[in-house]
Amino acid sequence: MPRVRKPSLVVTFPTTAAAMSCEELCGKKGLDGRMIPVPSQISAGCGLAWKAAPEDRKAYEAVLFEAGVPFEAMTVVELLEFVR
Repeated sequence: MPRVRKPSLVVTFPTTAAAMSCEELCGKKGLDGRMIPVPSQISAGCGLAWKAAPEDRKAYEAVLFEAGVPFEAMTVVELLEFVR
């Protein structure tokens, strides 16, 4: 399978607990995304990040803020993805 660079929203967290809270919350709210290691282009405290579609940024900001889940930053970076 070929890989292409695609823009991705990367949410970074100050702690592993915050990252796990995001993962649980997003599952409950039905928000698409997945946990990834922090990409080398970004530096973050805990080493885990949530990867999602850039167009979902506002939804993630609202859900995380409402639930009180701390995050360091939301950054759009180009990441390699497999395409079919």
